[in-house]
Amino acid sequence: MPPPSALDIRTSSVVRLIKEESSYHKELASAKKSLEKMLAGEEPDEYELRQQRKVVEETKAMIPEVRTRLQTALEALKFQLELQKSPESEPAQCKEKAQKAIDDAQKLLGEALE
Repeated sequence: MPPPSALDIRTSSVVRLIKEESSYHKELASAKKSLEKMLAGEEPDEYELRQQRKVVEETKAMIPEVRTRLQTALEALKFQLELQKSPESEPAQCKEKAQKAIDDAQKLLGEALE
């Protein structure tokens, strides 16, 4: 089996970062829900509240970081795809997968701007 091409590597990177951002959004929703439960309870423990608030803030802080890395990886993938314009350079399947990753990333980044 041949080693993965640069296009495959860049595509995998973008796909991974899309999943990572989605994971942080899910984690943030879960942490907020947990914090709300704690606040709704009778006499919540201040230490636990501080810790949960810290989790929420740290998770929020990671989303822009992942988004920045995704933008960088997206630009690298677009550049790599441009380099692979000749039909025989990469299999069509790899190019289609790369284009789908580009479309998904642009959709995700576009939603973030709204």
